[in-house]
Amino acid sequence: MTTFSRLIAALLGLAVAACAWLPWTRAADSWHLHLRSLLRPGSNSGVGYLTSIGLAVSIAAVVIVLGALLNSRTLVIIGGLLSVAFPTIWILSNAISSGSGGIALAQIQFGAYGAAVLGFMTLILAAVARDARVPTAR
Repeated sequence: MTTFSRLIAALLGLAVAACAWLPWTRAADSWHLHLRSLLRPGSNSGVGYLTSIGLAVSIAAVVIVLGALLNSRTLVIIGGLLSVAFPTIWILSNAISSGSGGIALAQIQFGAYGAAVLGFMTLILAAVARDARVPTAR
């Protein structure tokens, strides 16, 4: 990856981390949503910082930034995949939920959509950003 690509990847990683702090619903950010709610919408009881979606998205952001710093496209891709997967699964599980705990799509805020879109942009960057002159860690 070129220096410019690495800088853009690091900025995208920081933006993904910022999306973890933005509102995901009208009532909560990702730190108030349990990881269980990825598969069972509405099950947010007992959520803590170590069991929140916010921690998972933040870890994905750290992996992206580390990949940019270490010039590792593999780490950038893994972080991008994680930052796409967590919010997308959460959004889709709420969209198809017929239970009382599901959140309507109209109530889902920018934080969830932003994390997914920025993760996708990271994947596109990692796919096209190659520097043939510099070997990368694979």
